[in-house]
Amino acid sequence: MTVKRLWTGFILAVLMTSTPCYASDLYMENIPSPGLKKFHQDEKDWSFLDMLERSFKIDTEKFNGEQTFGEVLAREMSVNVGYTTSVTSTRQANKDGNSPKEIVKQSFTQTIGFNGLSPYYGRITFYQYADPNYQQGYEPDFSYSFGVANYAPDTLSIEYSNYGGNRLSPKPGEEFTDLNQGTITTTYRFEVPEKVVRFLHPDDEARILGWASYNLTPEYQSGRWWKQWFGLGASIPVWGNISAWVQGNLYPDSSQTTAGDPDFTYGFGYYDWSPGGFILAYSSYAPNGFPWGNSAKDGDFMDGSIFLGYNLDLQSIWNFLTGRSSRRSVPKPSKTRPPWGPRYMEW
Repeated sequence: MTVKRLWTGFILAVLMTSTPCYASDLYMENIPSPGLKKFHQDEKDWSFLDMLERSFKIDTEKFNGEQTFGEVLAREMSVNVGYTTSVTSTRQANKDGNSPKEIVKQSFTQTIGFNGLSPYYGRITFYQYADPNYQQGYEPDFSYSFGVANYAPDTLSIEYSNYGGNRLSPKPGEEFTDLNQGTITTTYRFEVPEKVVRFLHPDDEARILGWASYNLTPEYQSGRWWKQWFGLGASIPVWGNISAWVQGNLYPDSSQTTAGDPDFTYGFGYYDWSPGGFILAYSSYAPNGFPWGNSAKDGDFMDGSIFLGYNLDLQSIWNFLTGRSSRRSVPKPSKTRPPWGPRYMEW
């Protein structure tokens, strides 16, 4: 219990003492519009300090006092409503461990995000299950994440996320949330070298975004601490908003892993994260295993899930309610992070 309190205090102290960097221009505005065109950067020597500036600076000019509080909220908030279903049924007992039956797991979600200090953000997702009696202890009523997230090449992101068994109305033995069971993720994103892109993609102007991450979970099981793993992945454009992604995972301490920890995850689908856009995608976070790895990791394609989501256009809704013109002077980029990985061109 003492270790838990110390770690919780450490997280809160870091969050309260963090000082953001300010700058007069927003790097993300310089990113080309979505598509299969190559990302061009100025030819100059790489600098670690420049990379940190791109990663952590905040655009302050957009808060110029010319818009009302409601207009700012409509511009800087994002709402996504979604439906997720498993591909196939599984045999599962109810929350009390009784009445096992074949069930297709289905849930409805509402995700609310605030990105006014972009790239700093906060996000919360609420879940409702089609059959609440079969909601498992590890399936949350809500999940949340916050931090600094960039989706451009040569940037660093630091995020905290908690997808544990969070409960809005916890019963005995349950918790509202446990910070120790969340995960801190540090991610560096990069543009995949052109020679590799030419090998993987037929379009001579295609670009592929790659990422490498380090993940740390303070308490991954009751009384077991400091689980860490590394991830290496890439998202590959196919056509328009259709793309595929894959990530491999490396666990340096085998004693911390179980048969449920995937060696790799993957997904594909149509991703339009702009306001008014929708998403239809397949993803697999099942215990997929490499042929040479743990034979108990037997995840297959049918263990994945399908997500259908829609992004509300809050700015247009606000303009309609207040009688203002709904026309945009410039297209608004998306501010809802895809659950599968980065789409830096649509942040």
